[in-house]
Formats: sequence, structure tokens, C-alpha cells
Amino acid sequence: MKNYLKRKLMVLAFMVPISFLMAQDVRVSGTVTDASNGEPLPGVTVLVKGTTNGTITGINGEYELAVPSGSTLVFSSIGYSSQEVAASSAGDVAMSTDVTNLDEVVVTGLATSVKRSNLANSVSTVSSEQLTGMTNQGTVDGALYGKLTGVNLTSISGAPGGGIAMRLRGISSIKGNNQPLIIIDGIYMSNAEIPSGLRFASGANRPNEEQSSNRLADLDPNDIQNIEVLKGASAAAIYGTRANAGVVIITTKRGSQGKTSFSLSQDVGFSKVVRLKGLRDWNATNVASTFGDGEVAAFNSGNVVDYEKELFGETGMITNTNFSARGGSDKTSFFIGGSVRDEEGIMKNTGFKRYNIRTNVDHRISDRVKISSSSSFIRSETARGFTGNENEGGLAVIYNLAYTRPWYNLFPDANGNYPSNPSASGNMLLVRDQARNDDKVNRTLQALSFEADLIKSDDQVLKFKWQGGLDHFTNETYVYVPEYHQAQQGNQNGYIGVGKNKFTNLNYTAFLVHDLFLGNLSLSTSAGISYLNFKREFVYNEATQLIQGQTVQTQATAYDIIHTFENEEEFGMVFQEQANYNDQIIGTVGIRLDKSSLNGDPNKYYSFFKGSLAANIHNFDFWSVDQISQLKVRVAYGETGSSATYGSLYTTFDRNSSGGIGGSIIDQQRGTPGLEPETSQELEFGFDVGLFDGIVGLEFTAYNRQVKDLLFDRGLPSSVGFQTQVLNDADLENKGIEIALNARPVSTESITWNSTINWWKNEATYTRLGVPPFTAPGNGFGLGLGTFYIENGGSVTGIYQNVDGTPTEVGNVQPDFQMSFYNTINFLDNFDFSFLLHWKQGSENLNLSDLLFDDGGTNPAIDARGSQYAGSWIQPAGYLRLREVALYYSIPKSALNIFNGTIEGVKLGASGRNLWTKTDYLGYDPEVSTNGTNALGTGLDVGPYPNNRQIFFHLNVNF
Repeated sequence: MKNYLKRKLMVLAFMVPISFLMAQDVRVSGTVTDASNGEPLPGVTVLVKGTTNGTITGINGEYELAVPSGSTLVFSSIGYSSQEVAASSAGDVAMSTDVTNLDEVVVTGLATSVKRSNLANSVSTVSSEQLTGMTNQGTVDGALYGKLTGVNLTSISGAPGGGIAMRLRGISSIKGNNQPLIIIDGIYMSNAEIPSGLRFASGANRPNEEQSSNRLADLDPNDIQNIEVLKGASAAAIYGTRANAGVVIITTKRGSQGKTSFSLSQDVGFSKVVRLKGLRDWNATNVASTFGDGEVAAFNSGNVVDYEKELFGETGMITNTNFSARGGSDKTSFFIGGSVRDEEGIMKNTGFKRYNIRTNVDHRISDRVKISSSSSFIRSETARGFTGNENEGGLAVIYNLAYTRPWYNLFPDANGNYPSNPSASGNMLLVRDQARNDDKVNRTLQALSFEADLIKSDDQVLKFKWQGGLDHFTNETYVYVPEYHQAQQGNQNGYIGVGKNKFTNLNYTAFLVHDLFLGNLSLSTSAGISYLNFKREFVYNEATQLIQGQTVQTQATAYDIIHTFENEEEFGMVFQEQANYNDQIIGTVGIRLDKSSLNGDPNKYYSFFKGSLAANIHNFDFWSVDQISQLKVRVAYGETGSSATYGSLYTTFDRNSSGGIGGSIIDQQRGTPGLEPETSQELEFGFDVGLFDGIVGLEFTAYNRQVKDLLFDRGLPSSVGFQTQVLNDADLENKGIEIALNARPVSTESITWNSTINWWKNEATYTRLGVPPFTAPGNGFGLGLGTFYIENGGSVTGIYQNVDGTPTEVGNVQPDFQMSFYNTINFLDNFDFSFLLHWKQGSENLNLSDLLFDDGGTNPAIDARGSQYAGSWIQPAGYLRLREVALYYSIPKSALNIFNGTIEGVKLGASGRNLWTKTDYLGYDPEVSTNGTNALGTGLDVGPYPNNRQIFFHLNVNF
């Protein structure tokens, strides 16, 4: 019973200091350090065994606690083996690493958790050290590359400020959301990708081709304590209709009992483009063979300019400053942090700035009641530039670069006037220097929680838990194209688009949790409710026919406005039961009932069931294999859902004017009032093995996820008066394997080496289609060039083209497998070396950027192959990449004695991101997604902002 209490109360100890509940006979204090390098360990839980009395170590590893004489202290921390030390001999404690993370606490419900050693499904976690400890990270999702099994990340743009498509265990939807639900400190955080409207000037086909950033970029990775990723339906089922694509749970840093400590970090870095296509070796002969004899005179009279290098040859400077303070008393603890990031792009007039301040406060009103607040304000400013797809709009710089003959002078004259581009729709230098595609975000994140022990005795605890969250932000976009741009003349004659968008997410949960201890059997029963309200308002004003030299909308002669509101409400009821028999058999069953305004019947409840069972074989009395310290088998089943996108249920009216009289006409999409949510049913099983007391750990998981009643847009015959309609009429299957191997190959007084190898794969196939096969709308460029095609038995991630008149799979964006190799090595006491390799085997991209360069006659590959056009633009997209590498030096404490304790730690370092890549792909980067974050498939390459490599220098000081 006491062991069970200890495990449960570790969750609270990670969040807030625990007030003294026992007789305070003696006071013990000391410092907790890493046994491998002597570095202090903050955030270590120190509990009096069998009680709730405890504390957390401060930023310098210090702790102080009043305990009864004769008691035992338990020291525990994620990634380290727990230790029990008699209070009489406590003091300084050195903790050894545990690569299996068995004491890590993992979420199993909206109000419950469990130790990883007892977990029955696969949940991946990333600590703050793994997230940002190696190198500077611009965005949270970008920091996850290669660090989790079952996660596929693809950059949609190399521009500062991110833009990343995240897939957990494959494809979840054809039309709906493929991005996971983001929860930060209990707040349902919007990760929307908000178009700026530049397509109205460039002629791009769809909003998702604008290469906008997703709003997870607003969050500072340095604020994060840890991330849990619920990849499968068995783990995510408790989140119901919001969890079909998985759940990412983010916990930010908290305060701790003890003296106030301060931390300052300064990062300075530089970025350069990873690769450029380069120039053809131009001469009169190949100019004539490509463009005709008439072009030779222009070639001979001009100078060849490398416009690609002119566009993307900048060295972008990056600075990132973080300051934090944390501390507290036995009643109240706090964490205050602030940061400023300024990142320049590799193209002029592109960049990303973020200003962030966070305050987290935890207060214990009494020994039974505590409250917590997490507050954050963020301002971000992004200059994205003009990249991606277009249709003769003359704005997308790579699109126009591909057709630019480099002997034409495109630089401005002495008066600042830019010439027209004789061989393309626009002058890329004019667009770079004088057009704008910017956005600004002001964002507030606020979480509140209240917890009270209603009943507390030796054999039971009844808790009430309430948690609420608010995510409110305004997004302002600004697109400007001057009237003297050549593609604007005689058409729009200048364009200004201003968007003012408002997002408000409100959520709360209320739960009763009853823990009952019956000898070797412990039961945890939870029941509660969940409410969500998401409101969105979009206002887009566009102005054309600009008055010469004006950059504000009032100085135009033609206007248009688009104004829409969206409002979603969901309500859910949750029931869950967890049972644990002596840490040998652990089982969980639960159900969530959800209703949503996005469903055809907003008052109908849909049920989502979960169940799991784990057996710790090594804890049974018959087990006697000392070398195997852990052997767990597990099986789990779960269900999740995803409702239709807003507006799918009904047919809308659009404005119209006839003869100067305003009116309405019916929209071309027919509403489907009977839509139901698409649902996933997933079965996973696996085993965990630990060897030699945590020196080696192996996790194996296999899963099969069936997604039923997929929502998709289906084209309609013109005779019905509509173009499309949303249907529930398809199924798909994801199946895959995930393997994680953690080891400590070397552990001596002079060197400690920790290593992790992750390996994973996924296959997605359509298993039912209730209509004839069709191309996936908004996810490609037709069967002539390449697109995603929906047919029963076909690959969800296959690229299809017409081959002899038949749609045929000619490539697949899904890799055969992915593998990462993550290592940290401490040597000579004060040095830390780490690196992360990421291997993506197989997969193909549709490289339409190469098609553009072929069509423009400027592709350097033309000379090598002897023909202007390649036979195919389906290209291998696998790679081996050095994602991160770093070397740090910690100045010995003895050298800091001159500061008389004011400065307690200094660490210097250098690191790099994307420093080396081996690939056969011919484009700028094999990680590419023209269709944005929520598209069905990635791997479509049309003029993206090129990826970059970064080098940083670091200074970290603790006061």
C-alpha cells in the first residue's frame, strides 16, 4: 500500500512542493548530482518513504526537508534509477542514469497517470534535455525530428518560423485533420495553418499552397519540461473526437522549493542554404540549342549572373536569449521565464521574431487543497517571402527563377527602378526587395487548475480535479505587390491583402478520482466531464488598382472583403478504471462519450472505448533471471474519432450582384446534414525488456489501426447543380512496427556514453471505397503530372500518374522505414558531446521544381543527360542526415569561487543542425510538402523555400 502511495504522489511532487504532513523532527539537506559527471540535477523528487512529505531539488540540485527521525528518503527523477537513503545518512546524493526510464510518470487519462514500468501501451516522451539540450531549436515540432518512434515530420518550408507536417502512425484522414491534438498545461492549443491570401495575387491553386507556418511555432521550446506523444488510439482514446491523429501533451517548467535561482542563456548562430542547383555551363552552342539562334546575341551582350545564389546566398544571423527564475517556499513555488528570438532568413527580407514571457505559479492552500496557474504571452512576427506554387503570377521566386535566362540584367538602376524579366512572369529581385508577405501574432495562453482531497485516509483518497484553459490569439497578415510589378500591369495593377483573424479556444474538465488500496490490489476510478468551445473569425480585405506609390488599402480604387465566423462546441463524459495487482498485473478500461456541433446530429453521443493489460513478468515470485531486470508484455485497444470540418453539414449562400442589385447564390459545395465522425479502432501489442539493472532497454510495439467512415470531397455531375459534396464512404488501414533500444554502453569514472536507437515503419492502404476511384482533391497536380489517388486496395501515400491511360502508382512518399541514432557522451568530467543521425530509407518525391527548371531550360542536369526534359520527375527521397551535433564544456566549480557563490555554473558550447546530408534527391531538400501541413500526402516539390544548415555558439550561466 505504501509503495503505491509513493508512486501516485510522485506525480504531485513533480508539479508542486508538498507541505509537511508529518512530525518535523530533523532537517536534512544536500545536493543531488549526476553520478557520471557531477552536474547538479534540478527537479529531482525527494519523498519520505510511505508519506506525502517531500520536495523537489532546485536548479542547482539543492534540497532541504524536515523529516521524522529514522525515516527513509526516496530520490527519483526521469531518466535516473530511484534511490532509497536513510535520513540519518542523507546529504549529497549521486544518481545513476536509467536508460529504460521505468520511473517516468505517463498520462493515462485526463486526470490520472501511471509509471512507465506499468504502462500497457506505447507512449513516447521527450525531456527538455533531449528537446533543446543539444542545440538551439526554433520551433517545437522541428525539435522532435528523429527523437520519437512512429512520428513522421516533413518541413513544408525552410523559411524562418517553421511550417511542419506531423503524422503519428500514418494517415488519419483524407479531408480532415492529420495534425495531432496539442495540449499544453491542459490548454487545447490551436496549431492552425493560416493562409495570408497571397494566392489571390500569385495565382496559386489553394490556400494550403501558400507555405504558411503553423501556430505551434509560437511556443518557445525552452519553456518545455517534457513532451508526451500519444501516438495510438489506445493511448489517445480518452480525448475522443479530437484525437484521431494522436495527441501531443506538453508540460512546461515549474518552480521548486528552495532559494530562488536564476538562469541566463545566450545563443548566437548563423544559417546557410543546404544546397543550390547551380548554373548551367552556358555557351553560345547550348544557348542556341535551348532557346534558338536568336537568343545568342542577348547572351553575348550580357553577363551571366547566378541569380539563385543572389536570392538564397545570404548568411542569416540568429540570436536567442532566455532568462528564467524559479524558486519557492513550502506553500508556493514559481517559475518565471522570458525569451527573445531573432532569426534572419537565407533570403533578404525574410525572418522570424518571437517575444515570449511565461509565469507558472503553484500554491498549496492547505495540506489538501492546491491551485496552479500557467500564463504565457507571445508575440511573433514572420516575413515569409514568396515561394511555392503559382500560375504565372510572377511572385514565387523559384518558379520565376526557373525560367530566368541569367544573362538578362534584373538589378535596379541608379534610380531604384527594376526592369521587367524578359523570360519569366516576374523579376525575382523586385519581389524579394519590394513585395511583402508578413504576419503577426499576439497570443495569450492561460491555464488554471484546482485540486482538493475530499477524503484522505490510509486506504483511500478521493480527489476533485478541475482544469481550465484559454488559448486566444489574433493573427494579422499583410501581402503587398507593387503596381509596377510586370505581372500586375494591365491586371490587378497592384495588390494589397490584409487579414485580421481572431481565434479563441476555451476548454475545461472536472473529475472525481478515487484511489482505493486493498492490500496488494489498488484501484483508481475516475469520472468526469469535458467541454470545448472553439471560435474563429476571419476578415480578409483586399485592394487592387493601387494609386501609384501607395501601400495602404485606402489608396486603391477596387476593394473586396471576405468575412466569416466559425463556432464549434463539444461536450464529453469520461469514465475510467485502473487496477494494479502488486505491480504484476495492470489493467485499464475506459470509455468516452462525445457530442459535437460538427456532427450531423449535434445531440448524439458517440462512444470511444479503451482497454489495456500489462504483465510485469519479472515481478512474479517465480522469476529468477537476474540479468533480465524487466520483462513486460502488453496489449491495448482504443478508439478515437474526428468530426467533419466546419461548414460540411450545410449548403451556404454566397454573395452575388446582378444589375447593381445585391443578392445571394447557392455555393457549389452541397451540404451533407447526416455526416458522422470518422473513427479509428487500433489494436497494439508489444513487450519491454530491461537488462542488467537498466543498462539496456528494449521496447517493441506492433499496431493495426483501422480508420472507418472516412470523410472526403466527392465530385458531382454538373446536372445536380453542385460541384462537390462531403461523404462518409471509405476506410483505410495503418499498420506498423516501432522499436526503441536504449543502452549505456560505457560507464566509467572518466566517460559515460548513453545511446538510443529508434526504428519504425508504417504502411497505409485503402480497404473500402463506396464510390468509383478518384483523385484526391487539393492534394496534387492531376494524373498528368502526379497526384494522390483514392481506390480500394491502393496505397494511401502513393503518387499516381496516367500510364497508358490507366491511373498507376509510380512512387510513394511513405518511407520503407526510418531510423535514428541518438548519443550523449560525457568525458573528462566537464565535456559533453552529443549527436543525432536520422536515416529515412526509401520513399519518392514528385519534383516539379525540376520540371520548371527543365521547362525553362535552366536546369544544370540538362547538359549531363543530353536532353532538356527528364523522363520522369519522380525521384528517390531517402536520406541520411546529421540532424544535430554539439560539444559543451562546463567550467569547473572551483574556477567560479572568485564570484563568491553569485555564479554557480557556466557552460560554453557549440552546436549545429543539418550540417551533413547524403541523398540521391535532386531538389533543394528531400523533406518537402507543397500542400501544407494538413494535406493527405507530403512529398510534392514546387519551388519551396530551401532548407538551411545552422551553426550556434552557446553560453549558459546559472546564478
